[in-house]
Amino acid sequence: RQIMIQKLADNLYTFKINFPHSPLGWLNCYVIKGVKGGRDLLVDSGYNTPQCLADLKQGMEELDMRGDNTDVFFTHCHIDHIGNAGNLRDMGCRLLMGRVEYKFYSSAPWQRQMAHSVLDGVPQEVRDAMNRDRRIPENFHPQTLEDGDVLSYGGYTLRCIMTPGHSPGHMCLYDPSSKLMLTGDHVLFDISPNITHNEGRDMLGDYLNSLEKMLHFEVETALPGHRWTGGKKFRDRVLELLEHHEKRLNETEQVVTAGEHMCAYEAAAHMSWAIRAKSWEDFPEAQKWFATGETLAHLVYLTNHGRLVQYTDEKGLSEYRHI
Repeated sequence: RQIMIQKLADNLYTFKINFPHSPLGWLNCYVIKGVKGGRDLLVDSGYNTPQCLADLKQGMEELDMRGDNTDVFFTHCHIDHIGNAGNLRDMGCRLLMGRVEYKFYSSAPWQRQMAHSVLDGVPQEVRDAMNRDRRIPENFHPQTLEDGDVLSYGGYTLRCIMTPGHSPGHMCLYDPSSKLMLTGDHVLFDISPNITHNEGRDMLGDYLNSLEKMLHFEVETALPGHRWTGGKKFRDRVLELLEHHEKRLNETEQVVTAGEHMCAYEAAAHMSWAIRAKSWEDFPEAQKWFATGETLAHLVYLTNHGRLVQYTDEKGLSEYRHI
């Protein structure tokens, strides 16, 4: 079995870690090979599954990477990116992650999100589906990084760029000399990154601010965490995503206004989604979960900007209505 290695530029490579049962399809794993005996850099690692680990190991082997000479940078803490952290640690790799993101990951956010979802009207069967076969990676302790820190590998000088939104401490890597941006899941090109609510934060507000921040960087080569760029220019895609969320905010406000009052799960059922299903009832449970989280992020933004009101109804559900 061979993994297709693609050379992107001097000392820069990518290979796919396949996700057979996910609509994402695969993770783009990026590698910068060290020069003159320098250390190699690997970016992100796939899910904690035998299939993903096999793809990861095969790609590393074909690029002649040794654990004791490899640093691994995690753009963020979602399990399709950090899944193999424990395996990589056991191979002797040094692990790197943004401090803010690692602090968030260490605070058991999944358990809090599950508990909060009851208040947002998410049914038990959807919560059960999300908890089933969820392969949480072993605990790991990376070296932590700050916004503006610089990593040097293979002739590239990579600046850590904090881009909260998709997750609270998401980081991109930018090399100014080659105008290269490793975008993680902050900017994807043929799908829009999932923005879900985290208690106590306006995640969509964070995300939109982080997109605006991207417009200040000159980017000729964008390397996303999933799928492909399709030849689209980075700046054009950033502007598209900003416009996309403005339309979604307007749609969310219209849905709540038409229904007088709604919880996040009810509002999600009335939103338009790019998924092959005849109706909301036909959505896979996992897609209902992500759709509700995305809708909630938009409801919170609209509430924070004075366009909706949030209150708790007699059943204890978190409801939204127009002002």
